[in-house]
Amino acid sequence: MELYKFDSIIINFSFYLQIIFLLEMKKIIGLILLLTLTSCSYETDFYIFNTTDNPIYVTYECGPNGDVFVTNPRIVEFDLDFEIREIKKAYEIGTESKTDSENKIITCELKSGQALWIGNDLNFSLNNPNDTLILKENLNELKVEQNGEKLFRVDDRYIVDFFEPIDRHTVGIKVKKPAGNNGCSSLRLKFLIGIHCNLLSFGYGGKS
Repeated sequence: MELYKFDSIIINFSFYLQIIFLLEMKKIIGLILLLTLTSCSYETDFYIFNTTDNPIYVTYECGPNGDVFVTNPRIVEFDLDFEIREIKKAYEIGTESKTDSENKIITCELKSGQALWIGNDLNFSLNNPNDTLILKENLNELKVEQNGEKLFRVDDRYIVDFFEPIDRHTVGIKVKKPAGNNGCSSLRLKFLIGIHCNLLSFGYGGKS
């Protein structure tokens, strides 16, 4: 009888060990799945880069959702490889930043070598139609001026054409030096080739 009880205790103990082992394995598997899913997700930041020699003024209007683009943008510095070197809030470095909270219209001054962080999204790709739709819905209009002249102005219909991938975590618009003598930047030329551009020097009318 005592031997039978002893065997029964061992069997029960073994059974409990198996249960504990299975529970621990479930925890480990769940942790592995969580880490795997987390590592597969990445955040994409949106920037406007001033690669010219002079300051530019950036004005953009957020869409009604306001889920991607922010009304409190940050100004950063970047190197030749477009690596972000330093991040500061606009008012911390003495640049002009105005916000019309009612209409979600933001205006900032960017010095040469500075970029404006305007928001981010999760796992964003310019090759994904759903992602580009989100971009269009959240950014109604973008305007860039320099020395009192408009470099370009674009609305939500064509805004996607201006963005380009910088790296896996960065999508941006590079504002470049004006090309040629007509005062039209390379971004405006790209816009003209794409679909629509307001070239006053060529005699075309358009949105002002």
